Parts: sequence; structure tokens; C-alpha cells
Amino acid sequence: MRLIDADRLKAEIMGWCVVTDDLFGMGKFHERELILQAIEESPTIDAVPVVRGKWNPIFKGADTCECSVCKSEGFSDSDFGFIATPYCPNCGAKMEVEP
Repeated sequence: MRLIDADRLKAEIMGWCVVTDDLFGMGKFHERELILQAIEESPTIDAVPVVRGKWNPIFKGADTCECSVCKSEGFSDSDFGFIATPYCPNCGAKMEVEP
């Protein structure tokens, strides 16, 4: 499944219809209305944008870091050079992996 911008899709379809109406007359008016109605009546889903952040080192201790979004503390695994949690346990931000 992927999210789409239904308003933009409807506008694009209307643009196509202007061209085809100019070429073929108004013969496709009913089909156009059915397509636009189907888009309008399609089910929607609740989605929220992904909040992205990164772990910033702070100098409280060797293994301490801070979420760039909510500033809560986390812990790094300095032995292996990566952060053990891919999401902030406080705000849920997805932590970007730095190359």
C-alpha cells in the first residue's frame, strides 16, 4: 500500500479530460464522473509523518547520547560504535544511521 495525494490525482484526471473532451467532444463525461467519484469515496487511512532524528553524543559519560528531537538521554554502545536503539524510547523518532 502507498499513500497518494487524491486531490492532485483528481486534478490530473481533469486535465486529461479537458484534452480528450477537446478531441472527442463530451462523450466521456459519465466515465470521468465515475472515476472522480471512486477516488472521492475511496477509504482513507490514518497516517502520520515519520519524525527523524539522530543520537548526539553528550559529555555526561562515555556511553551517553541525546535525541536531537526531544533531547532525552539514551545510551550508545561505544564498543561497537553504534546506537543500540533505532528509535527514541521517549518520543519515537526514527534515528538516522550515519555513514
